[in-house]
Formats: sequence, C-alpha cells, structure tokens
Amino acid sequence: MGILKVTVIVTVLDDPRLERALESLRAQRRPPDVVLIADGGSSPVIAAICDRFRASDPRFVHLHAPGTITESRNQAIRAISTELIAFLDTDEVAPPDWLGALLAPLLADREVGFSGGPTPALDGTARNRAARYYNAYLRRFYDEVVRDRPWAIPMGNSAWRKQLFDELGPLVAALPTNGAEDQEFENRAIAKGWKAAYVPEAWVAHDYTELDLGALLRRQYRYASGAYVVWRTHGRTYEASKFDLIYLALPGALVVAAVLLLLPWRGLLFLPGIVLLAVTALGFVALEANLAVQGARDEPRYPGYRYRPLIEPWRKWATMLGALSGLLDRNKSSPDRSRSSAAPPTE
Repeated sequence: MGILKVTVIVTVLDDPRLERALESLRAQRRPPDVVLIADGGSSPVIAAICDRFRASDPRFVHLHAPGTITESRNQAIRAISTELIAFLDTDEVAPPDWLGALLAPLLADREVGFSGGPTPALDGTARNRAARYYNAYLRRFYDEVVRDRPWAIPMGNSAWRKQLFDELGPLVAALPTNGAEDQEFENRAIAKGWKAAYVPEAWVAHDYTELDLGALLRRQYRYASGAYVVWRTHGRTYEASKFDLIYLALPGALVVAAVLLLLPWRGLLFLPGIVLLAVTALGFVALEANLAVQGARDEPRYPGYRYRPLIEPWRKWATMLGALSGLLDRNKSSPDRSRSSAAPPTE
C-alpha cells in the first residue's frame, strides 16, 4: 500500500477561533496534505483568515459550502480526492501528534473504517459549573462509553476512509435539528462490517468558553432529537437506560400530587395528595443523594463531577425533551438504509 493522503475538513460559520484551529493543523508532525475550510456562509472576516493561510501555504483551501454543519461537511466530502478524511472543529485545538495518532489505526488495518479521540476542555475555558461538569462527564463518557461503543465517536475529532462516504452515501442532513448525524453514519458503517478504533492519544483540546447551562441544555436537546431517530432506525443509543425513567416518574408524580391538592373537591383527595407529595419529595432527595455519591466517588478521576447533582437532572430532562421532539417530528424521514451497500475490503 502506498502512502495515503489525508484532507482535514474544518467547518466554520462566523467563528474567529478558526485561526487558532488552523494554526494547530499547521504545526502537525504528520502534516495534512490538504486543509479544506468548509464555510457555511460566514462574513468576510473568515474569508480573510483563510486567505492569509492560503497565501503562505497552498494546502489551505477555502470552500464555499452554505448550509448546516452536516450540509457543509457533505459538500466538503464531495470536493476532496484524498483517500483519508479527518475532521476538526473550529473550537478545538489539535496538539502536534494528533493527526498521526488518529490515522494510525486506519494505516495499520484496512478493515478499520474510522477512528476518533477524546475532546477534553482547553485549559482555562471551563469557567462555570456547567462547563466543568460537562468536561468531567465527557472524559468519563470517552473512558466508559466510546471505548466499548465505537458507533458513539463524535465526528468533531475523527478520521475516515473516503471510501465509506463513496459507498454508503452522505451524512443524513434531514435529522431533526441536525443532531446525531455522526452516530447515524457510524451505525451504517458498523452494520456493514467496518471496524472502528478509539484512540485515547488522539485528543484535541475543546474550547468551553461559551458553554453555560443554557448552551449545554440546548446542545443536549438538539443531539437527543436526532439520536431518537437513530434509535428508531438502528435500534440502539447510548443515552437511554431503565434507571432514567425516574427522571420522568418524579416530575409526573409531582404534577399528579398538585392536581389532587388543587381540585375543587380536594377535601376527599387531600390526604392522598399529601402522601404522594411526600413520597415524591423523598424520591427527589434520594435521587440527588445518589447523584452526589456518584459525583464524590468520581471527582478525583474526573474533576468537576462533583457538580453532578446540580447539572445532571437538567441534562436528562433536556435529553428527554429532545427525544420527544424526535418522536413528534413526523415530517422528518428516517435515515435511508438503502444506501448502506458497502462492505469492507479484504486483503
């Protein structure tokens, strides 16, 4: 096998952090052969950044690719001719050994179709409790979920064989809120026999400066909306467990208790309402205590996890609302299985 070439795709929409991401790509020990900046429709400021890089290094190419991040990625994928593709987001910074580590599994085994690495917080950017908790949550997520479930690798730090996109078709841009398109495509690839590799050494630093509780919940909602469609189509998701039903049961019981206490004939139902209210309150206390114990237990390994009782219930509720959105969005079609016709190559 000859030397395989790689294009790094960076999607951008009016994010000046692009310059920092591109600088990190220029410093790679295994340099990319092409850096394709897929511009979703930015202001001239972004074009000026791209022009500066292009003037000193012809490997940097600015592509007008209007649309969502999924649509921009699809346009960029169609535009490249290298055998390998890697993805980096504008809010990420890649250390010098990143690309080499990320590509290593694909170069070592022809049946590996894609690889990915973790995205810990960039130093000094996790500035509030929500950001610090989410950083801890993601570190644990990569250690305990992605390591065993390769179809859960986020695309923002991943490498792929171009052959997969040629044979399996594009990313699905019709998922509700454009969430979980990476998980959907990975499921298609795994279903056709491709292997995936999680590479802990291929980490990138993720800028959490703009992440607060509201931004975290909106992100979770969008991704869960698409993840529901992925679950409906492929039958699996890493977000759901039977224990999560308690996050529905407790608010539901609270509503029922309030109704019993507020009905005009509440005299007959006052005692049942009080009992249900007390049981619900104890349930919330037990839930928070359990989350606090989990947070304290994992805090030494994942700093910020101690905020679990403050943030996790809200994250779960945003996930459930997102899943409900996916359920109700009947105008969005499920991903098309008919495009999944490829099989991994054999030696």
